[in-house]
Amino acid sequence: MSKNRGRKVTDEPEGNAGETAGKKKGGLSRRALLKGTAAGAALQALVQGAGGAILATGAGLAGAVDARAQMTGLEPGGGAVPFRQPMGMLNFLDRKQYIHNMTIHAHLPGVMVSGGEPLMNLWAKGARRVLTGGSGFVDITNPLKPEVISHNVWEGSLPGVAFQTTTKKWILMSAAQEPTDTPNPQHPNGRFDPERLAHSRNFKGLRGIRTYDITNIEKPVLLQEFSTGATGHGTHMNFYDGGQYAFLDAGWTEDLYMEASSRPWSNALMIVDMTDPANIKQISRWWAPGQMRDEVDEYKKWIFAGDYSSWSSAHGAPVVPKRLEDGGRYGFGGFGAFGMYVFDFSDVRKPKAVGRAHWQFEPRGGIPFHTVHPVLADEAHLRLRNILVTTSETLFADFREPYHTPHVVDISDLRNPRVIAQFPRPEAPKDAPYPDFALARGRFGSHNTQAWVAPGRARPEFMAIAFFNAGIRIFDISDPREPREVAWFVPPHTGEMDNYETWYRGMGETVFVEWDRNLIWLGTHGGTYCLSTPSLGNPVLEPRKIERWTLPHLNAGWDE
Repeated sequence: MSKNRGRKVTDEPEGNAGETAGKKKGGLSRRALLKGTAAGAALQALVQGAGGAILATGAGLAGAVDARAQMTGLEPGGGAVPFRQPMGMLNFLDRKQYIHNMTIHAHLPGVMVSGGEPLMNLWAKGARRVLTGGSGFVDITNPLKPEVISHNVWEGSLPGVAFQTTTKKWILMSAAQEPTDTPNPQHPNGRFDPERLAHSRNFKGLRGIRTYDITNIEKPVLLQEFSTGATGHGTHMNFYDGGQYAFLDAGWTEDLYMEASSRPWSNALMIVDMTDPANIKQISRWWAPGQMRDEVDEYKKWIFAGDYSSWSSAHGAPVVPKRLEDGGRYGFGGFGAFGMYVFDFSDVRKPKAVGRAHWQFEPRGGIPFHTVHPVLADEAHLRLRNILVTTSETLFADFREPYHTPHVVDISDLRNPRVIAQFPRPEAPKDAPYPDFALARGRFGSHNTQAWVAPGRARPEFMAIAFFNAGIRIFDISDPREPREVAWFVPPHTGEMDNYETWYRGMGETVFVEWDRNLIWLGTHGGTYCLSTPSLGNPVLEPRKIERWTLPHLNAGWDE
């Protein structure tokens, strides 16, 4: 097993050199930075509850900034996200729905299907199709009558589904993580709240992944509970396409430092061997420079160091368009405020970052690089070759953090990927009781793209993105430098106003597109919707056997 240390990206792909003996420590602790201020004394108590001094702060683009700058300014210690709620915020949940250039074919209340997080969620046999949903399965064979066929049949969250050709089994991989610490009215400081931190630290459940054999969808069989570590966050959004390797968005130690208040610890990259899904083996690990708690000098070079707001963590494990065992080499993963990394996996035991994309106008807060979706271009869309779509994620409801936009990234030069465009900001419907989605209650911003592994031939110019309280937005990216919004649907806002947890995420979470039936499945906290749009084509509303998947190697042999 190789424990690989993260290194700064350079023009030359000279990556991780392995663990170094005697890690060097340096810099000031947060205790030292905050000492002597009233606000600092209160926060110092919370930090000490988290296990003592954490990290030093602060470097600007032009070089190191004196750490004392953290204690000066208009207010001692400065401020941080979340900001104040705007005065014009609605004081109720809008129960109306809004739709443009789309048709609703079915609504299944109470169950939110998966899609886009992870990037593969569909099981199939013959003409039968089943999506993961909640902790069970939803049969979508007849799209006009989607049906829940099981509840609570697997543990964990964010399930990925893939057919493993070597074993000829359908495998479900679910994420296992310590409880999240998303700030709420009862605990507005999230992981800085000693009670929430203790809750996470005392978590006794699995941190890692679970694998299930779901070849018989009615009788899933647990194969293994694989631990990524006794401490740390566990895993969140993993990538497994049925091949030899799985790429995990993993936190294996409390030494992976987190800046934002949503989690006590951050995640990085872990690669595991899935040859035997009942006997998973760790291969390697990688983290961003400065991400480990004792890498203070490296961490201070990031402009977000010490802001208590930014997502200093991986979010989605890298998407690897071509399997390593088939000659593939590169993967593309969202690392939050660190940016979007291009990974070289030519030596799977020593993964290297050879390129990084970031947006020069990125504001604080949120998850700037959340999901990475490689566009599958064809001969009719040559302009979309070497194009990625990356989404962000809003963390705070009610516009209490800056708006983050999805990006279009050009990876023609893998060492110098470039953000070349942003998606247009959704506008509020003219007949809505709010002038802007920022005032509509709940989170406002992008979340997940459509799933990357899906039935049929993908339409490279078509992009569906779940947008929390703005529902689902459909874009035409034929010109990757000017994405155009062509359709949208905003479901009624469900939940009860006095129960924050029932409505703060809004009404657009997950998306799954069936290319061969021209159907779009939207998962929301008010249930699941089956939709279509003329932008995709006429819907096929009867069962149909899958003739192909988005790439030939994906789910190969599933119907043998």
